[in-house]
Amino acid sequence: MASTLELSEAALSGLRDYLMTTAADEDKTPLEELDGLSDSVLAAYWHGYVKASKTGGTGQALHIAAFGASLFAPLGAVATEIGAVRDALAQLLK
Repeated sequence: MASTLELSEAALSGLRDYLMTTAADEDKTPLEELDGLSDSVLAAYWHGYVKASKTGGTGQALHIAAFGASLFAPLGAVATEIGAVRDALAQLLK
């Protein structure tokens, strides 16, 4: 079944970069890092990167803004179609 959810390319790219960096720091593959995140943690990060990408920031400024925004992710953020986000990230990390 195809999803009609449109995912922000900027948010996906930022979160992909974060996962790649974190994985390298922990001597894991990016997919292992993604698989290690619970849905609620991934949803909070996703919320942060979506919010931060709307500001137009890039690089380190994007990651800092995303981290700050993820700390204040509403509980409803978990209700996002996180499966679609996880699938999209997995495709980018292959």
